Amino acid sequence: MRLARRRFLLIAAAAAVLAPARREIWAWHGDALGAEARIELSGERDAAQAALDAVAAEIERLENLFSLHRPASQLARLNRDGVLAAPARDLRAALRLADDWRRRTEGAFDPAVQPLWTAAVAGAPAPLERVRDARIDVGPAEARLAPGTALTLNGIAQGIIADRIAALLLRRGFAAPRIDTGEMRLPGPERRRLRLPAAGIDIEVADCAVATSAPDALRFPGSGHHLFDPHTGLSPERWASVTVIAPAAADADALSTAFAVSMPERIGDLVPAGTLVLATERDGRTRRFGRPSDGVRA
Repeated sequence: MRLARRRFLLIAAAAAVLAPARREIWAWHGDALGAEARIELSGERDAAQAALDAVAAEIERLENLFSLHRPASQLARLNRDGVLAAPARDLRAALRLADDWRRRTEGAFDPAVQPLWTAAVAGAPAPLERVRDARIDVGPAEARLAPGTALTLNGIAQGIIADRIAALLLRRGFAAPRIDTGEMRLPGPERRRLRLPAAGIDIEVADCAVATSAPDALRFPGSGHHLFDPHTGLSPERWASVTVIAPAAADADALSTAFAVSMPERIGDLVPAGTLVLATERDGRTRRFGRPSDGVRA
């Protein structure tokens, strides 16, 4: 792994929360599916180095499954060829989870919107029929797409990676790491304060995940932003940002993607139990939907 891309460094020494000894805070910087990523944890140097090396290796492995920017990734090959022999178990699980959220959000989240993205980049008309007619069959022996189908996991895979890294670090005995892979995962009982700039809100959280979808983060000339309503092929302009606070980062990621293209009444109907949605309108007002878990104050 090149240090220019994956960096491991000492940030600072900070007082331990419940112990008189001082603790060292360690961090890894890199990227995950094109987003800047940062992992922080505290502990003894050698254990932290080994853990963050394992983090870097796991992110690399998952990118080789999920990335659309790597021509040799399993998802890129599936899109290109329409068939993929022996898809990895983690890719199959990600596709099943994406399909589950497609059904649970009544199609507001849909991994088959990739043709809309491709058309927007090219300045071409939205090929909505390719989204409506999309079909994927996934099994251990092969994954196969219907003609014209192309998939993206960008609305859920960063959350999957965050959850996977959290589990890895907890297994290694790091009680309260801070994980940001484009979506945040904050495991453990330690309470932490976060600022949501788009909403102008401070939140206090513990043992949860936080994901934000911001339409203005990427816009295409003449064709709206990067978040598409799978039902219409359009990029709705109601929300400036949508933040979801949920127990798992994959769920928060998928829901923030879905709710960024949804009307308020649909968000109110579809938000799961134990989940808080903070949706900021274009005029700056923030609306709340759902109820967070006990570890969240906002």
